[in-house]
Amino acid sequence: MSILNSGVTQQLSKKDSKEAADIYWTRYLPYIVLVVVFAAVSIFVPYFLTISNLLSVLLQTASLAILAIGQAAVLILGGIDLSMPGVMALGSIFGAMYMRAGGNPVLGAVIMLLVPAALGLINGISVSYFGMIPFVVTLAMQAITIGAATMITNQISIPVPENFCNAMLTKIGGIPLPIIIVLILTLFLQFAVTKTYYGRWLYSTGTNMRTSRVSGVPTKKVVLAAYSFAGLMGGLAAIIMTSRLYAASPQMGKDAVAMDIIASAAVGGVSTMGGVGTAVNAVIGAIIITLISNVMNMANVSYYLTLVIKGIIIITFVAIDANSRKKSTK
Repeated sequence: MSILNSGVTQQLSKKDSKEAADIYWTRYLPYIVLVVVFAAVSIFVPYFLTISNLLSVLLQTASLAILAIGQAAVLILGGIDLSMPGVMALGSIFGAMYMRAGGNPVLGAVIMLLVPAALGLINGISVSYFGMIPFVVTLAMQAITIGAATMITNQISIPVPENFCNAMLTKIGGIPLPIIIVLILTLFLQFAVTKTYYGRWLYSTGTNMRTSRVSGVPTKKVVLAAYSFAGLMGGLAAIIMTSRLYAASPQMGKDAVAMDIIASAAVGGVSTMGGVGTAVNAVIGAIIITLISNVMNMANVSYYLTLVIKGIIIITFVAIDANSRKKSTK
């Protein structure tokens, strides 16, 4: 009997060890991919690992990283926000139009921030209080915002004052302000989702909304806050991207940006099925996607082939996540 129990114990131990190894591999896969991509790029690009070049890459990543942080909050919840590029573009255009008419650049930045936040609030109300499907709601919002942005500008870029751009691209201790903003945001959301009641509610809702609701979690408010936060991040990204481009344009909200945002989250290890992920994951994914995009550009890979490659990357990491979840439930 003891021999039988010993055999069963060994089998269970092997099973637990294998599951632990799978979880460990999945959890640290984004970091492994980041190291591999950095190593590969540094081999083919001279002086890639210099401080100035790394800061340039991080500055280029800043707006995508902020969008990915906002998307991470929604994905952890078990939702999705496809409207982030559109609300970013529309917020940028309203702010740029105000500044072009002689408005104060500070108020222009506030407009860029608040318009996307308001649109994110509408997404949140639609999903949480009206029970609408997140994919449909945010896809419709993306169509509305891009359509409005295109009609308002007639596809013409709107320049912004140089002092607005210089203020946003200023350096503190040699580090561009957008990079510092990303760092602060990452630390803030990381703390919020891991050390606060809201964070526990967010993961709980993403894991099982019905059970969370029965357990007393204010799921509607959690959903509303997540989508509002995503909209706010769209506004912050609008400010940074506009300052880098020295203009606002409907092209800022093209559909390919939505793919980059989702790809950043997926590659970073934020589950598209809810309940898994952190702000750090989202930022790591954004850096990886930016590096891949740069490599594709340097290799003169066509835009459409680049879309194919990014689509394959998303499918691959979603499949890894699904397989990991399947194993963890057995």
